[in-house]
Amino acid sequence: MSEIFRSVESNREFDSLYRKGFFKKILGTLKNHKNRLLPLNQIKEIIGTGEEHHLGVKTVKVDKIIGSENRFEDFDRAFLPLNRFNRRKWTNIRSYYEQHESLPIISLYKIGDYYFVRDGHNRVSVAKNSGQLYIDAEVIEINIPKIHFNSSSPENYFLALEEHVFREKTGLQNIRVTLPGGYREIMKLIQCFQCSECPNNQMAREQCSNKISWEIAVQQWYQNCYSPAIEKIEKSGIMNQFKNRTLADLYLWFLFNAEALRKAACFIPSQLHRKVIRKKPQNFIFTKHNL
Repeated sequence: MSEIFRSVESNREFDSLYRKGFFKKILGTLKNHKNRLLPLNQIKEIIGTGEEHHLGVKTVKVDKIIGSENRFEDFDRAFLPLNRFNRRKWTNIRSYYEQHESLPIISLYKIGDYYFVRDGHNRVSVAKNSGQLYIDAEVIEINIPKIHFNSSSPENYFLALEEHVFREKTGLQNIRVTLPGGYREIMKLIQCFQCSECPNNQMAREQCSNKISWEIAVQQWYQNCYSPAIEKIEKSGIMNQFKNRTLADLYLWFLFNAEALRKAACFIPSQLHRKVIRKKPQNFIFTKHNL
């Protein structure tokens, strides 16, 4: 096969995979499918900076590679390319692959049963989309709590890990979050109670001299913030509209959308005043499409 023909074929294949990845991304957004690579930094926020140790070169199942250290927006979970500027490097690697030429070994982080790409995203993409089931990689393992989770997906696995870490650190057993990252956000809220001025800068917060103990911060947040808010949510009856969500889910949603809700509360009455001034006021409720 000539070099020119290989180049044409590699470019054609890249375009086909890019279009496939583009439409999968759109459909995934509309249907809430889990197509994205998991960002390693967010997982590290959950488990902390665990001890790392080198495992050497291992043969890894390609389907177990589900995340990235720094390029989680350039590929999806199937390692379809999502960035057109990546074309030249991808097609060059595809040409080498077609000629059975040796390529530099990839580098992965291992957390539990899953892997995150440290270096070699294009090589993983070419291998996976060529039907390769296994790939050799230099593996660095990040230690996590020694606990086994029965999970059907990476999202469920890391949500279970996040929940385990949260309960270990806070002792709060009656809070349940169904969305990945939710427990992490709650722990960030609790950290605010450790410093009286609660600096926005993480380094300043860590160096704050007015910190209270973590245990007291957990107690104050739970008693002064979480419990009163949950009581209001329960009394509102809104949970009947969200059968698959928990009180903690709604607490976080209201918290992070508070500003938008305040603006809506001011905007809606002013716009409707002229239309309903002679009509009986109606009750406005949230629907499932709002959350």
